[in-house]
Amino acid sequence: MIQKGSLLILILISFQLNAQRVFPLLDNRDYFKSFHEGQTRQLDHLKPIDYKYSEELIAFIDNKRDLFVYDGKTNEKLTGLANDYKIGINLVAWNTGPVVSVWDNGRIYDLTLFGRNYEVSDSLVVFEDLRDNVIRVYYKGEIHDLFYSISDLYFPQTIGSNTVAFRGNGNVHYAFIRGEIIELGVFNEAINFAAGANLVTFNDPFNQSFAVAFQDEVLDVEPTMVMNYKAGYDQFVYTDRNNNLKAYIDGELITLSSYPQFYEVFRTMVVWGENGVLYTYNNGTRYEIANYIPDEYKIREGIVAFRNLNGGVSVFHNNEVEIVSNLSGAPFEVNGNTVRVQVNKGNYVFFKNGFTYQE
Repeated sequence: MIQKGSLLILILISFQLNAQRVFPLLDNRDYFKSFHEGQTRQLDHLKPIDYKYSEELIAFIDNKRDLFVYDGKTNEKLTGLANDYKIGINLVAWNTGPVVSVWDNGRIYDLTLFGRNYEVSDSLVVFEDLRDNVIRVYYKGEIHDLFYSISDLYFPQTIGSNTVAFRGNGNVHYAFIRGEIIELGVFNEAINFAAGANLVTFNDPFNQSFAVAFQDEVLDVEPTMVMNYKAGYDQFVYTDRNNNLKAYIDGELITLSSYPQFYEVFRTMVVWGENGVLYTYNNGTRYEIANYIPDEYKIREGIVAFRNLNGGVSVFHNNEVEIVSNLSGAPFEVNGNTVRVQVNKGNYVFFKNGFTYQE
């Protein structure tokens, strides 16, 4: 039987935050490069067929259709035949037919020779193993069984940074959290989970409450179900029945706004709109990012880059706003704590920790 308590104060293991070590770009000759700390390194002299990246690595298919990974130090070939590939922060998973493999911090493992569907999050690879008809998850060098089935497998509904919410046999629902599995309850209807790092939140239809699952316990947050909710790193944000925007941050419940227009969560960052103004919350303080709602904004690790009123790009970082570029309409991207603005084909401006670099 599941024991539930009230959400008071919990000391959680913080999830490691990631600064940017790589940032891919194509220069004006279509050379494939990576930017870091004011310098670029050439990865290939030809434009790749495809590439994906995180703060820590770049995975790409070169013009010979070989799959490579670059971790900020070395450029390593993984395979000459990848039907598909997906990345996490420090992970690259790919399949060659039914063989699903993973590269994890320099080591390659074959996860199954009988794979089908698989997904990658920040630190997980969730995959089907059709030989045993089981859903498994790779986490920190170990493979964990989530559930076996005697009928067709159904893939987990929600995958978070180091968490998975899934339905097992007999409609019993579980959460995999940092290497441990905890039972959530028996629910006959579909459940909308929000999975982040170290926690999973959900509306509990049996108890008619809003609940959060940690690694070893399930707690009621609100005595009634709430309107919507999102999860990040060791935190979650939701709107209650009175449309108050609330958050569990740094071990306590706080009210962020009584009039939210919308809200977004990315890892440790939360932003929301209120009365036509864009806000964020950091270290116990509410900050105004812009006195309007930008047409375009992107949230990453500790920063928010956005389109300013002149059409250029500004960034909120270290609790203040700075202009990155005044070039109107220039495309921009954010990776880790770095903003990249494309000035023209093959030329970029990078902003990181208050410093601007030109490439």
